Amino acid sequence: MLYNKSTSSAAHKYDTACFVQEAPVSSELQPGGYTVKTSVEGKPYCIFPATLQTYGCFNRMRRRYDMANVQQVVNSDERIQRLEAQNKWRGEWNHPNPEFKGQGDMTFIRMQIPDPRKTSHFISKHQFIDNKLRATITTHPETYDGRCVASEIIDLGSVPSFSVRVLGNMIPNAGPNQANMRVTKFITADMVDFPSHYDADADIQARVMESYADVKFLKDLAQYCAEQDETMQVVCESFEITPDEILGIRDGSIYVEQCDSSKLVIPLRGSIRSEAASILMSRGIK
Repeated sequence: MLYNKSTSSAAHKYDTACFVQEAPVSSELQPGGYTVKTSVEGKPYCIFPATLQTYGCFNRMRRRYDMANVQQVVNSDERIQRLEAQNKWRGEWNHPNPEFKGQGDMTFIRMQIPDPRKTSHFISKHQFIDNKLRATITTHPETYDGRCVASEIIDLGSVPSFSVRVLGNMIPNAGPNQANMRVTKFITADMVDFPSHYDADADIQARVMESYADVKFLKDLAQYCAEQDETMQVVCESFEITPDEILGIRDGSIYVEQCDSSKLVIPLRGSIRSEAASILMSRGIK
């Protein structure tokens, strides 16, 4: 264990400059992005705002819904109100379909009740505003589908889209400015790749992905520097920074993101900074 006998902070041998971005105390969402939290078992999950359905216009399948109709159905549904209040309004990753050829159609009950074992996300804080159904989405930290969705968002920079599951009636030959669909039961909104409704997407900005090889290399180099530099060893031990929280190195500084989503940028000093710069140059990374 490394430590410093000096008790004077002004002359502390291991004083280190850094940039700190503390995690927000509240759980409010970041504008234009998403929040990553960890479950009690340390598994990541995402929280973000999204549009689930749009109204007053034809969707890609030439279906048009009326917001007042859907709002009345959703807000008067005891099942939805109870599920949402108890954080159990579930959605799935894609609409449920037969898994094997020849299996036949899904049962009517299966279509109406999302399978808890296949839950990819939960819907909460819904509101009808500006001809849109808006809500907060929380991915499931434990199910296979929930973890896959979170990985696509965090690791691949993907933007989730949504498609509603409803029961209702079709209205042939409806007027040009009238809805041709009347909803009688709103079940849920599932995650899909290509939604029927325009703009039925998460409020997440897609990221341009770096090559996996470079990301892995920068993470390994940052961990190497932290292990080789005495000051960084003391900093990591003192502030309980684990190797997994050391994300990479850029401009001579190590980047850290801790489990509470706080971020640290710690400049390297001395010979280890020069060594890191030389390694990066030899690989053609600036």
